[in-house]
Amino acid sequence: MNTIIGINPMHYTFGAKRMDKKVPKNFQEQIDKTIDKITARVEKEVPESGEFTPVREYFDNLNPETENIVGKYGLQVYKMPQNIVPDPTKRYVEAAAYVPSGEYKADQIVVSGNNKEIIAKLKEDGFGKKLNIIFGQLLDTIKHQ
Repeated sequence: MNTIIGINPMHYTFGAKRMDKKVPKNFQEQIDKTIDKITARVEKEVPESGEFTPVREYFDNLNPETENIVGKYGLQVYKMPQNIVPDPTKRYVEAAAYVPSGEYKADQIVVSGNNKEIIAKLKEDGFGKKLNIIFGQLLDTIKHQ
């Protein structure tokens, strides 16, 4: 039998929360962090032209008043199928709110254009505040279903 001596298991958090990650203070901060993450990923992963795997970033709804209505929010960058939009450089940014089970979502396209245009929009001052309003509208859509 192996025994570990001198280690107090109470000092470990076994995946509960990493100490180096800052917990967002509010919803707007969650949105801003998500915008930063997806912008960095678009710059690295989305080609100027042609097909690519959609880029997605999500964050949990930390509001106890609405977390039973919307479990998480997300942003996605994707290309429409060629038979719908034949332009190989056109990309779309979609905001979405997901019910806790993940079975239903409300979504809205918030930006479209080529890579440079969507990156510029994602980096634009005030875009996060506009996205906050859109997420509120998506929450209302799910509430009234």
